[in-house]
Amino acid sequence: MLTMPWRVGRILNFVFFQTPFNMTREQRIAIARIISDMIKADNIIEETEILDMKRLMSYYSLTHQDMTDARNIKFSDSVPILRDLSLKDRKELVSKIYEIAQSDNICVPREALLLIALKYCLLNDDKKGPCRPYLVSCATGEATLNDQYMVYIESNYDEEMNERLETNFRLLVMMSRLSGFNFIYIPRMVSEFQNMRKEYVIDVISYMAPNLDQKFIRKVYERLCSMTTVEFFRSVLYERLQVKIPHNIVPSLLINIGTSVVPYCSAGGPVQYYTEFLCVPITSDILSLVEEILGYYQSRVSVRQTITYGNGNGQFKYFGFYKALFDFLIAPPPVAPNLVFLGQSIKTGKHQVAFQFDGGYEKTIDLTPKEYNTYFSIARKSYEKRPGLPVGTDRGLQSVISHIKSKITNGVPDLTYAEQYKPERSGNVFVIRLDCKKVFVRHYDYNNNCEPYDVSIVDL
Repeated sequence: MLTMPWRVGRILNFVFFQTPFNMTREQRIAIARIISDMIKADNIIEETEILDMKRLMSYYSLTHQDMTDARNIKFSDSVPILRDLSLKDRKELVSKIYEIAQSDNICVPREALLLIALKYCLLNDDKKGPCRPYLVSCATGEATLNDQYMVYIESNYDEEMNERLETNFRLLVMMSRLSGFNFIYIPRMVSEFQNMRKEYVIDVISYMAPNLDQKFIRKVYERLCSMTTVEFFRSVLYERLQVKIPHNIVPSLLINIGTSVVPYCSAGGPVQYYTEFLCVPITSDILSLVEEILGYYQSRVSVRQTITYGNGNGQFKYFGFYKALFDFLIAPPPVAPNLVFLGQSIKTGKHQVAFQFDGGYEKTIDLTPKEYNTYFSIARKSYEKRPGLPVGTDRGLQSVISHIKSKITNGVPDLTYAEQYKPERSGNVFVIRLDCKKVFVRHYDYNNNCEPYDVSIVDL
């Protein structure tokens, strides 16, 4: 029986079959970005990879302009754009991207991580709504969060899930390390600091951050020894890193899939690095989910890695996830003002919102009634069980939101974490990413000389 050489078969597949569907320009750019990330994943660009790229460009009718435009979007922005393709077309695309990873006959860990992201975001059609895996990112340094890990996250304490994690923690760690991952469970990490001699930890913090005064050093120590998973989610991921993640999530695994560079070619000028994560909601037994993720990873990766270091009890770890968390805690937090909806001013008749800084100073901006009502509706709905203002409620909604964002930019140009205050589209809804604890509505006590007081937006 005659057999066809593997590479020849792949070439014929590209040559004799034409793309079976018409794509939008946005989808072509998204595919171009994914191809580019896969080619650059191992930091070596093989001739075979360039040949495969050219064949894929022909197959999907990608132009050089598509490839140029792809430089300016992130991998995590590209993948959701392709969800509108049929499941058959998505499966074919993931298969072809895997072939690029195999162009040099080796699939390195970074390539395998990208494949995991594609599998869970594009091929898991049985997962809907808040149970569907998704990608998120945050602007970071080139190597801020670059080790392989998965961390358990939750926006509200889930007693049953935490009991399962405590029961199965050792097994989860062992399974993950055998595949080259660190499994991070915040309460267990915190217990490591709690079990160390207090003065030892404080001395280490003083050594690593000699510019800090003793009061702040002790505050860092207290946070290291008391941080919860919910606080990590809200204070570190949501507020400090500004990860664009829903404010309320089901218990999930956050998997670091690497760094995305925009533009991905340094010849285009200064670059921005983004750490990207795959967020997988836990909808089944956590052991089964971790085993499934690691099993897929092992089925793709050619270079097997294991983590062999011990638990290091009593030792202050300063690498990987531990280093990243420590660095975030010792950095002085920028002061983000409260957002206060003032309503219509009695004096001017204009609708206003205020940005309330420490010390009571307020910077106000004027909005039209339409802009104010839209902004208020988005803010209020952002913290509901099913968050967000539906996109299709008003044909002119996008234009109104653009004006709101422009007024925030021009009215408060030095606003810390400005993007968290601006409405943005998340799927089919508009939301704001600001922590609900920082959003208020101004009321007046008419029994006390109209004395103003602010009420949390979630208490209305």
